Amino acid sequence: MTIVTTARVPCASKESRQKALAAFRKIIEYSQANEPGVLRYIVTLPVDDSNEKDIYMIEEYADHAALNAHLNAPPVLDLIALFGQPGALAGAPDVYNLTPSIDFARPELRSLSLEKKPAVVMANFGFKASTLSHAVEGWGELIAYSEKTEPQTWGYTVMEDNQSNMLRTVEVYESWEFVKGVHLKSQAIKANAEHNGKDRTGEIGAVELKAVDGFFGRS
Repeated sequence: MTIVTTARVPCASKESRQKALAAFRKIIEYSQANEPGVLRYIVTLPVDDSNEKDIYMIEEYADHAALNAHLNAPPVLDLIALFGQPGALAGAPDVYNLTPSIDFARPELRSLSLEKKPAVVMANFGFKASTLSHAVEGWGELIAYSEKTEPQTWGYTVMEDNQSNMLRTVEVYESWEFVKGVHLKSQAIKANAEHNGKDRTGEIGAVELKAVDGFFGRS
């Protein structure tokens, strides 16, 4: 099974974020040339980027060996050293390494150009203990609907975070107009809410993102 890493990196300033983005660019170049086990590596910024400090990362690795090798790659070690410098970060990054329960991606997503400006969502939903598997069933029905009837839904990853009783998602769509005008108003979204409503704790977090560097997959 693959490993999906999602992370929020809180940089200390606009200037420190620029340094981090430059370091991620070097990692991307290295991974594309030398790490076939790095399946996707996407650098994103919030659509609402008023503070100009946060970076959100979406990464996927073929297995734990690929992830461990990546963490020891020279440009990654340089990034870790950069983050250890005073004034680089405003706090510790929030990092999650999880095995996907569902990892849907249309074939064209693997070679998607950043120039397409896809709508990217990173979300988390709180659930009562021992209900995540049932929640995944509901998301499976939602994704099956999207795969069949929504060609504008390009990718959808669902992960169970049992430690936090959270279901975490990474979603990629053609546009925000589609997300807000079509997808979120679909019967499948309503059915998913009905399927999982009694098990939810009410804790929900979602951030709208724009991809600024990296690759969504390998051709």
